[in-house]
Order: sequence, then C-alpha cells, then structure tokens
Amino acid sequence: MDFEFDENQRMLRESFREFLDKEIGPLVDAQEKKGPMTKEEAISLMRRFRKVGIGFDLESMREMGSDPLGIAILVEELFRVWPSAAGLLGLSFPTALVNFAPVEMRERLMPKLEANELIGCYAITEPEAGSDNRAMRTTAVLDGDHYTVNGTKTWITNGPVSDLCLLVANDQNGQRIFLLVDKEESPYETSELHKLGWRAGPTGEIFFSDCRVPKGNNMMEMVSSMLSGRGAEVTGDGVDMAGLAKSGFMSMLGRMSPENIIFAFLRSGMGLAGSGIAQAALDASIKFAQERMQFGRPIGKFQLIQEMLYNMKALTVTSRLLSYQALQMAINGNPEARLMSSLAKGYACDAAVKVTYDGIQLHGGMGLSDEYPLERYFRDARMLTIPDGTSEIQKLVVGRELLGSGFTAYA
Repeated sequence: MDFEFDENQRMLRESFREFLDKEIGPLVDAQEKKGPMTKEEAISLMRRFRKVGIGFDLESMREMGSDPLGIAILVEELFRVWPSAAGLLGLSFPTALVNFAPVEMRERLMPKLEANELIGCYAITEPEAGSDNRAMRTTAVLDGDHYTVNGTKTWITNGPVSDLCLLVANDQNGQRIFLLVDKEESPYETSELHKLGWRAGPTGEIFFSDCRVPKGNNMMEMVSSMLSGRGAEVTGDGVDMAGLAKSGFMSMLGRMSPENIIFAFLRSGMGLAGSGIAQAALDASIKFAQERMQFGRPIGKFQLIQEMLYNMKALTVTSRLLSYQALQMAINGNPEARLMSSLAKGYACDAAVKVTYDGIQLHGGMGLSDEYPLERYFRDARMLTIPDGTSEIQKLVVGRELLGSGFTAYA
C-alpha cells in the first residue's frame, strides 16, 4: 500500500502551508487569548479561506472533491496551525446541503454560501445524551407541511454564530431524523459555552421551542431528490453522480446509517486533527531541543530528550497513517470504516495528548508559559478526546465491531 502523496497533493500541502503561515498564523495568539469569535470575526475568517477555494458551494466542492485525500491534507495542516479555525470551517459542513435544498431556501442563501459567509453546525449532543445518544429527547413531530421541533442541544461547535443547523432528533414514531434548520425561517436561541481549548472557536447550546421546520428540509429527502434525477433542477447544471458513486457515499448509505456515515468521516478527521496538533508540538520541541542550553550544551544532546523525541515522532506518524487509512476506507464505502475511524480517532487523539504533554515537559518552565505555544497545543489536544465520541466509547465501538453485535458493551 502506497502512503506517499502524489505530486499534486504535495503541491497542495505546500501552498496551503504558505497560506496558513502568511494569512492565518499571525491571527492565532491574539484571538485565542481574546476568546470565542463573534459572528463578524468568524465570517471574516471564512472569507480568507474562500480566497484559496475552500468552501461548501458546488464549485468549491467539485474542486476539492476531485481528491478527497486532498481535503484530509488541508484538515491536518489547519489543525497544525489553528484548531479553532479548523472547527469553525469543518463543522460548517451542513451548509453544503443548501446546494440541494428547496428552491426558496436555496435562492435566499446561495449568495452567502458562494461568498463563504454561511456558518453551519451539527447538533446531536444533549444535556442528558452524550455518549448515549439513543437517550436524545429532542423531538421533531410532523404537523402538516412542517415539523415542530422541541429540545435542547449542547456543546455544539459553531452553535452561537450559526446560520444553519443540521439537527438530529426523533420523529413522532421515535425514528431518528435529520433536519436542516435555517435560523432565519425557523428561529432558534443559542448561548455561549467556554472551554479548556479551542478558545477562539464558538461553542454553545441551542434551544428549540416549537420551532417550525419545513418538511422539505429533511436531509434524506434532499438526498433522495438529488439522486432521483431531479439533481439537474436542484443544482442548475446537474450533479456529478459518477463522482458521488466513486466517493463511496452511496455505497455507505446501503451499509450504514447517515449518523454513522457522518461519524466515520468526522472521526477520521479528528484523527488527523490529533496528528496535526502533535506535529506542531513535535516541530516546536525539535527546535527547542536544538537551541536550549543547559549544563553547557544543547539539551538535544541528552539521551532522555532524544528518547522523548523518538516517542513523539512514533506517535505522530502512527496517528497520521492510521487516520489516512481510516479515511480512505470511508471514502470507498468499506463496511469496516466504522471500526477503523473509531480506532483512528481513539488512538490519534490520545496520542496527541501524550505528544503535547511530552512537549511541555521537554520545554521545562517555558512549556508552562503562554508566551510559548506548547500549553495551547496541550489544551487543544485535550479537547480531542471528548467530542464525536470519547476515547472510551471508541474502544467499545471497536470491541463491538471485532466481536459482533452480541457483544455490545453499552446496550
């Protein structure tokens, strides 16, 4: 199996690194110390990414979608530089559904989508339903041409600044349903939550009280419309059906629930987030070990320092390879994508905590100072082990997939 990037992928990585170093890197420290981005600051940041073709309009998705591994490269590089920005951009993925939304919504929101000024969020977690998401209490009851939504979602990335919410709820039959909620036509309330890491990234609660959502905003109906031949009407110039099939998305729909498909991609991406943050800590630690003098010589000459760097490098590389493999399996619609994405997420996120911990230790007192980035790397890495399934839940998912459904530990 070839794990090398091809020439185009290498060029993509280098050009994106140059963009991040010039346009994004200088913003990080001040914004992280300031706290969660406002709506205006979030939009301003997303506009910067639109300059390099990153967005969720069809043009951007076609360009990026021609090489899904290229998207993964962007994810890892962005987490290496600024996890808060990666969360803002990545968790806006529900805005892509605007391309296939009912006509009125599409016409109203498409200009913002094309300008990368539309912010989305994915809402599944609730105050009483975290790891056990089967305990969700949010309901979406069909009433004529609308669903009436009631419930509370919490720890939602982008929630306080969101325009759109991909909501997971239970319908009147107790079945899981996915609704694209447009805040303009179906108002919901939000509140800010503050957290250990990703401090510039807005995170909060969302409150739905008799929120009326059009029936046509059901995600599965949108997908059905897109695949039934009405895609040309939906998008204006058709949908690349061959590309969709090649991506494995349709193959996965036949094997996994929409929720598990989303989690397979999110968890693979979280694995790459871990390797990205770990790489940043490793790079900083190598530089510090070369320059820091103690006992009359660079600390990099001490055996224990070299052992620490060895372990940091091994964990980082292993995390990266495992995450790319899991992502490739998800792209191909491999039924083992659920197992591998959970393995990648659990391993890589725990590894990032270890790598950044050692990075702080290697830096000594400097590692505790907010004048150096190591303490932020550690806080940002620690954030990874909870969202999209805790490390413990990933172990149970992998155990169940290995042993069979009769061995589910959380039934």
